[in-house]
Amino acid sequence: MSTTRGVTTERSTDSSRPIKLKSTLPIALVVTSNIAAGIYGFDSPFDALEHSVIKTHTTGNMLKYLSLGDDEFPVTVPIILIVCNEGVDDAATKTNIIDGINTIKRAASTVNLASEKGSMIGFKPDIIAVADYAIEDMDVSNALIVACEATKARTFIDLGADSNGDAITKRDLFGSDRVTVAKTSLGKWNTLESKTDFYDSGVVLAWLRCYVDASKSTGYAKSISNKTLPFSSVKEPSTFVAGAQDDTDPLTENQITSFIVYSGLRVWNYKTTSIDAIWQNAVRTRIVDLAADAVLKGIFFAIDEGLKELGEAKKSIRGMMDALVGDDILLGASVYLDLDRTTLERITAGEFYLVADFTDTPIPELICVRFNRTDRFLPLVYERIAAV
Repeated sequence: MSTTRGVTTERSTDSSRPIKLKSTLPIALVVTSNIAAGIYGFDSPFDALEHSVIKTHTTGNMLKYLSLGDDEFPVTVPIILIVCNEGVDDAATKTNIIDGINTIKRAASTVNLASEKGSMIGFKPDIIAVADYAIEDMDVSNALIVACEATKARTFIDLGADSNGDAITKRDLFGSDRVTVAKTSLGKWNTLESKTDFYDSGVVLAWLRCYVDASKSTGYAKSISNKTLPFSSVKEPSTFVAGAQDDTDPLTENQITSFIVYSGLRVWNYKTTSIDAIWQNAVRTRIVDLAADAVLKGIFFAIDEGLKELGEAKKSIRGMMDALVGDDILLGASVYLDLDRTTLERITAGEFYLVADFTDTPIPELICVRFNRTDRFLPLVYERIAAV
């Protein structure tokens, strides 16, 4: 075919690329079992429970927390199981847990032990939870925080506190916008052994986060506070009195999640432990994290291209922000070139800096109703008497 004489065609576009935040987000769960240690990837908790290798489990907490997700928070969400073997003593088990947490940083490119073809896991988690072993253990908790920072994920940690003072003291050891801490564990009746089993509330909240995410296309932007939980008891209860000061107030003031009994057993408060009050809002922090991750993928096409593609990248980001406004996740947003940072020297070097301004839609945390006695309606007495 001739390209110098006759008719030729080309393909081009000046359209923005669709950039959308995800709401079905993977979870990584660090557990103990006697099956081979390593990383297993599944399409859902149900698929994990049905796998032949998982069914050979006899000791450890793996089935307890896998079944919790499948039975009480049934969602089809990708799951990475980091299986650790119990050691000869508690210290050896702790080492195995920390080593397992560290593998999460490279889990996406790790061979999936559940795959017959030896495929890679292929995805990174948005939520990471360590079953039982992060409770009251800062070595495990710190390893978990580092893994979250490396993968831009978030986690929930049970403080194992027996009082508000104990909870506040333990909370002060944390300062990450990727961590939400909860006061205590949750109880559920074990019908096989006729006793109450306690569950790490960090894992419970992780499953709840997955469940709320999948509840609708914008579930990622919803709070998990004031959601009911399928549990019957709280290990160290906090007294809740609607409309009056109670045990939960000092916990809330210190960004600690508690559990209350009020028309069901409920999660109360959802914050991070960031030192910056702006990023203590866990919903806001997550929206920005997910938007940033979406943008990284969505405008990658513009790298090493021209100004035309740069303009399309800007339009793509604006389209994403406008969609978030349309979904009532943001009140307003704008995207523009940062002229202070995009200097002539940086333009020469191929560096361009964009700013995406936004205001997130507020989530009511306190609604105060004042009952005000007034004389304004007293003239209605005349009308009523006149009507008789």
